[in-house]
Amino acid sequence: MNLRKKKYNAMEGKQLVALDFAGTGIRAIAAEVTDDDTIRILSHEHRKVDGIKNGIIGQPSGTAFNVAAVLKELQNSAGLRNPIHYLSAAVGGRGMKIIPFTVERTFRKRQLITPELIDEMAHACEQEYKQSGSLVYDVIPLRYIVDGHEMEKPEDQKASGIVGEYHLVVGNEQIKSQLQKCMERIYNAEIDYMPLSAEAFSLAVTSQEEREEGCAVINFGDSSTSLAIFNDSILQHLMVVPLGGQHITRDIEETGISPESAEKLKCLKGVCMQQLIERPVNIKISNRTPGEPPVVLTDRFVALIIEARLDEMMEPIFAELKQRQLELPHGIVITGGGSKLGKLKEYLELRTGLYVRHGDHSHLLSPDGDPRYKNPEFSQLVGTILLAASYRREEQQQSPAVKESSQAKKKSGRGKSIGDSITQGIFRFFEDDTNLQEADEPKEQV
Repeated sequence: MNLRKKKYNAMEGKQLVALDFAGTGIRAIAAEVTDDDTIRILSHEHRKVDGIKNGIIGQPSGTAFNVAAVLKELQNSAGLRNPIHYLSAAVGGRGMKIIPFTVERTFRKRQLITPELIDEMAHACEQEYKQSGSLVYDVIPLRYIVDGHEMEKPEDQKASGIVGEYHLVVGNEQIKSQLQKCMERIYNAEIDYMPLSAEAFSLAVTSQEEREEGCAVINFGDSSTSLAIFNDSILQHLMVVPLGGQHITRDIEETGISPESAEKLKCLKGVCMQQLIERPVNIKISNRTPGEPPVVLTDRFVALIIEARLDEMMEPIFAELKQRQLELPHGIVITGGGSKLGKLKEYLELRTGLYVRHGDHSHLLSPDGDPRYKNPEFSQLVGTILLAASYRREEQQQSPAVKESSQAKKKSGRGKSIGDSITQGIFRFFEDDTNLQEADEPKEQV
């Protein structure tokens, strides 16, 4: 979903900035597209910001201050000569989902189906879908029925009537309105391109073949977990569960340790299932209450905590996967910050019976880049950069007349032909700043 027509200079077409607004704060990367169409990430910045929940910015003014600061830091660390004017940000959040929708047009006499009619039908989806508090974020055409015959591209056909079947991606209208309020408070910088976060992280870690034949992508974030299901290269299902890695950390904190120690324990010793631990060990951790004796936990007990929360997080996702199991020959691809939790792949395979693999976006990155950006916590940002680069390339190549028409089509996904490919963080590993060590004797309970 792009916001308005732009004219980019050559440098702005190659150097791109992407933002991610998440429960943990604002993360941004600056990147450039190389001559061989790979992405070289120049730098990244992260700033903790309170008040971003379920994809909605709660305090636009305060967030705007932090965005401006992040952009300035990014400009300096990336060595960009000029201030950052245009940036991209993927949108997603709790409650974002896909709604089937149908638009029909009948004519008194047979007439030519024009591209303008197809655009008008897609626009009608936005106008006719009515639900208080919701907004249409994308319109994905599925199929057209022309005089009773299904076809992919009905343009230039003569017919007495046409039916268009669509997937509408809908979500809380505040996701967009609060983001716009935030950006309005930042001088000389604006978001010019807003893809769906599900499209961004999926594009980064899956192949065209996987999306064509059928796959599920699960993005494990800090405050939410997202499921995107693809078939025929179309986003068929979208689900966002408002639980993520931070909720597991908070559960571990209940044992009497600090948030920092709980996060480190989860990252270094956390395993998703008790049964996957062959030989339990005790772990001694500083008590969060000064003067109190250390807390001793077994890694098996920690696994029990993680497994219980994961089961809760994944219950609606597992239910959806069970219904669509035969549609997923390529199984599940996992990505996002939480995807490196110990034995997550094995946990998912045992729970679903599907093949599971870790997503990898390293093939999109320049080989001379910093290897830390291969980390799956960057998958969504890398996908956002890739989509933004494609969008800007199209903008630069089009004539003004064609560009204006294309802008209208792209506003909500219109103009995507059926069957088109998508062109539409890791848990933090800490420095040794907390006392985490194996105790001498294994012990089954706290």
